[in-house]
Amino acid sequence: MVTVVWATVPECYMVPGMASHAAIYARISSDHEGDHLGVKRQVEECHKLAARLGYVVVDEYVDNDISAHSGKRRPEYVRLLGDLCDGSVDGIVTFAMDRLHRNPLEQEEFFVICKNAGVTVLQTIGGPVDIGSYMGKGMARFSGLMAAMESDIKSSRSLAKHAQLAADGKVSGGGARPFGFTDDKRHVVPEEAAAIREAVSRFLAGDSIRSICRDFNDRGIASASGGTWTTSVMSKMLRSGRISGQRDHHGEIAGPAEWPAIVTPQQTAGVRAALD
Repeated sequence: MVTVVWATVPECYMVPGMASHAAIYARISSDHEGDHLGVKRQVEECHKLAARLGYVVVDEYVDNDISAHSGKRRPEYVRLLGDLCDGSVDGIVTFAMDRLHRNPLEQEEFFVICKNAGVTVLQTIGGPVDIGSYMGKGMARFSGLMAAMESDIKSSRSLAKHAQLAADGKVSGGGARPFGFTDDKRHVVPEEAAAIREAVSRFLAGDSIRSICRDFNDRGIASASGGTWTTSVMSKMLRSGRISGQRDHHGEIAGPAEWPAIVTPQQTAGVRAALD
């Protein structure tokens, strides 16, 4: 068995003398618009390269909006490994090496799988990468290390940015609309705000979260997602510093926020104490 970080795949075998049957692998870390334009461009360029090389493309493997550095499972990458192992694929075309890997450990496991599958050259838009030679593999390793370092730097900058946003009480990007607020997270939705005030008052007066959820659902008061209230969703909303005009950061109150309060900070402190 060859064990990889994200999956266990069957033992690979050699595929000698087989004409190239290429897999195209494309990946992009962030696709905020959800339009897949980044990976589509990669796939198009890879098809052009495959045609020039005379490769027959048997499949496309596309992981959209998934980081190769975070450790999150990449379903199409895992599928590619399986197809390498069973002999369905004996050539890989990708836009650049960092589309395949930004994790040195994962890259080493990939080298083992490719060696057992008889794949010694990876084709990229920038040129072929000879992973069958020690020199080519060394260059690929160096490229992988640089990609991993770049991801670490980006991650560090992102953490610092979000910490500063929290300290300044600013809205951070992304995430679903919070109950009680508009899509931009800066303005109050009056009817939802009234429901929040009621829920907080009832909880502080001794009502259980379960009973508040049951009552809201019976009355047709939908959650922010438009669904029914559950105890976990209600608890998260009641506990949030947001509803009292405060900025949360990693579960702690960072300070006053730029949006208006629906309940008082004292009420939020009381709710958190009761929940804790």
